[in-house]
Amino acid sequence: MLIIKNIIDRLLAFILLLLIFPFLLTITLCLWIGLWENPFFVQERVGKGGKHFKIIKLKTIAERSRGRMQKTQDFLRSTHIDELPQLLNILTGSMSIVGPRPHTPEHVAQYEPWQRERLAVKPGITCLRQLKNPYEKTQFFEGIEDDVEYIRSWSLWLDMKIVLKTAAVAIKLIWHTRG
Repeated sequence: MLIIKNIIDRLLAFILLLLIFPFLLTITLCLWIGLWENPFFVQERVGKGGKHFKIIKLKTIAERSRGRMQKTQDFLRSTHIDELPQLLNILTGSMSIVGPRPHTPEHVAQYEPWQRERLAVKPGITCLRQLKNPYEKTQFFEGIEDDVEYIRSWSLWLDMKIVLKTAAVAIKLIWHTRG
């Protein structure tokens, strides 16, 4: 089943990247022109089995941000559009579409033994925890119980339900923040 999940992840990531490429390119160029710096945020995170990888996001915090650019960055962050480049992480095999959100090495170093179970699977772009309260940022240790619950009850059906709920939440977030 994990092989099927991996194939679905990579195939879906590839298709999504093809579909959103013009949109993502436009946003990336706008950020680059507006910030006059690299529009990508790259940070070391911990994935499956404790393996470190570089996560890719659009930069939504920059020293030079102000006015209209800051509003754009706030919109990208609040709608989670800034996370779309993580589809590249899925293509490279370091992430999955559904799985616990990846933490930094500093946070993983603070894990209690039971929390390390979340490193048994690839981290994901979306997860159960994000669906519980998509409007609020949570601290790194909040919701780890949800991550462990996901791992223990994992199925392709559960992943499909999370993806569908994520799509519905994304549409609501974009609709809610567009005004």
